[in-house]
Amino acid sequence: MIRKDRTRIGVMFTPANPPHMIEFLVAMQAMAEFLLEQVLYVVNCAHCGPPALAETTEHRLAMAQAAAAAFGQMITSTDLDARKALVLEPTRMADGRERLRADGEDYAFRIFRLNPKDRLTLVFIAGLEHCRRTDEAGRDDTVNKLLLNIKQRYCGFNPDLHNVVALFVGDGTRQPAEFAFSLEEQGLIERGLFATETLNFRPPGGIQEKELARRLTSGLKDLLNGKLDLNKLVFLPKSVLSYLADHKDCIQRLIESRPDSRD
Repeated sequence: MIRKDRTRIGVMFTPANPPHMIEFLVAMQAMAEFLLEQVLYVVNCAHCGPPALAETTEHRLAMAQAAAAAFGQMITSTDLDARKALVLEPTRMADGRERLRADGEDYAFRIFRLNPKDRLTLVFIAGLEHCRRTDEAGRDDTVNKLLLNIKQRYCGFNPDLHNVVALFVGDGTRQPAEFAFSLEEQGLIERGLFATETLNFRPPGGIQEKELARRLTSGLKDLLNGKLDLNKLVFLPKSVLSYLADHKDCIQRLIESRPDSRD
């Protein structure tokens, strides 16, 4: 782990569709184990995502703010000004293809632009499945995106003040991937500008991500039909349940934008 000699800010990029307690439990454990001063719960505004997700941005932000409020200054909900950034900057992936800087790994670097004179460590929190250079289609994943942003000093990244940790969250049943770094990247690691770490997180009841997603989608469908099944929605904060009860008009669009909605 990079030596703690500056403020550590965790960034968790999430669709918040809807916000659930598993995410906040991960954030709290990360704070305790990796000595983070704060975690930013960053809501994906989905400029390049499914239309249904983009259409629910205000609702998802409102739910996230309500849920995060219970944690005071430890966890703060924000979009890192994403709603104001309607023009997305293009960049090149490792294989030369173009992509828009619309991912969590890009938005996270805005903390450097917003705090240009502060000594900061960005701890980017992601699932263990993203502990890789590229995905199955050869597109850059978390490690490549973070390294590229460091190399290009994106959003005012200053190597004299800033560094980055990729914190991958798993349940301990899988080992993180191993990958080779170029000489330039190895130099960044040796200078303390980049590191990867793993957080071993066991969800309550041992519930797996796919099962949690299935329960949430099914519970939202029930809620749309006037039925509240707390067995399915047990991981939703009370504030989120209250919001959904008062804004039933957004539930259908939330369901449509969930990846498992047609399962």
